[in-house]
Amino acid sequence: MRKLSTKALIWLSGLLLVLTSTTSFAMAKDDDVKVYVEGKLLKYEGQQPIIRNGTTLVPFRATFEALGYKVEWNGAKQKAIGKKEGVEIELTLGSLTAKVNGKAVKLSVAAQTIRGSTMIPLRFVSENSGYTVTPEKVSGSTVIHIGKGASAGQPQGGNGGQSQGGNDGQPEPYVVKGRVVNPQGEPIKGALITIDNQLLYNSNAQAKTDANGRYRIELTKMAATYMAYAEYSVMYEGAKHSVDLTPDDDSPFAGNEGAIRNFTVKLDSSTGTGGSGEVLFYMMDLIHPLDPVAEPPDRDDVTLTLEPVGKMMDGTSGKKIVSKGSRSNNGYGVHNVPVGKYKVSAVYAPPGAEPQQLLIRVVNPGQDDPFHSSVVAGFRSVTAKIQQMELELKLDVVKPPAEDPSKIDWDAIYDLNGNRIDRYEEWNG
Repeated sequence: MRKLSTKALIWLSGLLLVLTSTTSFAMAKDDDVKVYVEGKLLKYEGQQPIIRNGTTLVPFRATFEALGYKVEWNGAKQKAIGKKEGVEIELTLGSLTAKVNGKAVKLSVAAQTIRGSTMIPLRFVSENSGYTVTPEKVSGSTVIHIGKGASAGQPQGGNGGQSQGGNDGQPEPYVVKGRVVNPQGEPIKGALITIDNQLLYNSNAQAKTDANGRYRIELTKMAATYMAYAEYSVMYEGAKHSVDLTPDDDSPFAGNEGAIRNFTVKLDSSTGTGGSGEVLFYMMDLIHPLDPVAEPPDRDDVTLTLEPVGKMMDGTSGKKIVSKGSRSNNGYGVHNVPVGKYKVSAVYAPPGAEPQQLLIRVVNPGQDDPFHSSVVAGFRSVTAKIQQMELELKLDVVKPPAEDPSKIDWDAIYDLNGNRIDRYEEWNG
């Protein structure tokens, strides 16, 4: 048998090393990604989810069907289409532009074919289907939870496995995102976010917050400056109340820089944002009922007590309020009172005098309601964001008669000096 030369042996060794490396690469595992839709593991046959340039790609048919779509494949145009009530999503292989209800949306990673399977960006499809996307790392695996909460059919770009909006993350070019919470830090669902284009009149982008209080809005690729506004509408006692939300940063921002704008529901009627109201009150005793010479009751010496009855408009149990009145542009009373129902009572306590209970009634135009020691009352809407409760107060005293009526001589008359004269006697003045 002919022996191989040293050069041949080296060449064969190199070839074996290359083949071994190639085989190892071909057998390497894809990313370990698990997808849960509303708590249920989504099982894929064949090609598994894979992460490309930070974007999670998943098989299109199984994913669309799991999210409630009817699936169409247009082989001639290489398009994957999902349709369900209110939403239609269209992705074209190799294209960085998708369509949501006919509107073009930019993608960070295009739909593509991997080992014979059509793969689509998971976050893009999920969020435009009315779901939130929450990724996490568990024992080296990427676990992605898909849950209800976002606004279906609102065009949103796909950005892979990053968390959406809120305090985490950095601003993204041509994207505004953030979170809306109440004063307790709990998420507010359904708040309307408006991004106002300062360059073009009446050119706004809008979205509503999801169950986690988050929103994300894509901006047009134009040189413009924007402002972010938000409001929240709530039904209480059969009336609709609108509340302006307070941003953590109310400065304008450039579209190409993007921004994070978080909002808080603050119930403060002094700012005109709504959510709280003014309890206005008036003194009915224009003269002192016991002594016409004395100073009439002064409203500055009145203290109101408001005890919550049932739930407040913000869903809390409310807090007891004990306060004197003060002046405002809308009237005299107690201001910045959270909207709700209250049991109201009042005390009159001028300096150096014993406190006296006041009688109280609600102002009802055209009605002469009786006074009581306390009343249960709510607010009325002056405008969608101005709420008022109007009360009338008077001292709880009854003036005694000047003298016993049975002892009055009704036939007597008096001259101008107060001297009694007989009514039948001629009076010469």
